[in-house]
Amino acid sequence: MLELKNIKKSFGSRTIIDGLDLAIPEGSILAIVGPSGGGKTTLLRTLAGLESIDSGDFLLDGQKFNPMNLKEQEQVVGVVFQDFQLFPHLSVFENVTLAPKLVLKEDKEVYTKKAQQLAEQLGLAVLLNQYPYQLSGGQKQRVAIARAMAMNPRVLAYDEPTSALDPALRQQVENLILDLKKQGVTQIVVTHDLDFAKNIADNLLEVSPVK
Repeated sequence: MLELKNIKKSFGSRTIIDGLDLAIPEGSILAIVGPSGGGKTTLLRTLAGLESIDSGDFLLDGQKFNPMNLKEQEQVVGVVFQDFQLFPHLSVFENVTLAPKLVLKEDKEVYTKKAQQLAEQLGLAVLLNQYPYQLSGGQKQRVAIARAMAMNPRVLAYDEPTSALDPALRQQVENLILDLKKQGVTQIVVTHDLDFAKNIADNLLEVSPVK
């Protein structure tokens, strides 16, 4: 279980997150819904160790951890950002395997097998040798998810996964997230789309900008 206790974060005089408490059971989906300025993306960045908090505690299975101080091999939360952040000069296979190869120091046989399994799982098997410019938005998103999962995070988080997607792709994303839940993947979904959130979430957190 991932827990957040009294998390606070400010930028200058502006309070972004004010005393947030959360418990995310293993294998569940938490959707965080609200308008821009509510701290949703900032929360994901703190969980991923990309932003520090001012105070509070993060716990995994009852043990405190600091996302900023984790070894690279100990990723707790993997984040799929809104713009996907794929490397344009690398193939799908290379995008997925780069971090396992360089950070996890996995052998070629290990990271190749993992990439193939993730590609099968996410419907990317025929795309491994293609490059990001050859992919649709939905396909790029699946590659970004595979890349995050390749680092073996305990929790997979998404920043606005349905942003700018048409209804058919939105449904695909919904199905994918629910399929991953069936496989036991713990997920956090940040979205402005309340209907989408209600369709996928076990628990719903509605946030608004701190006054």
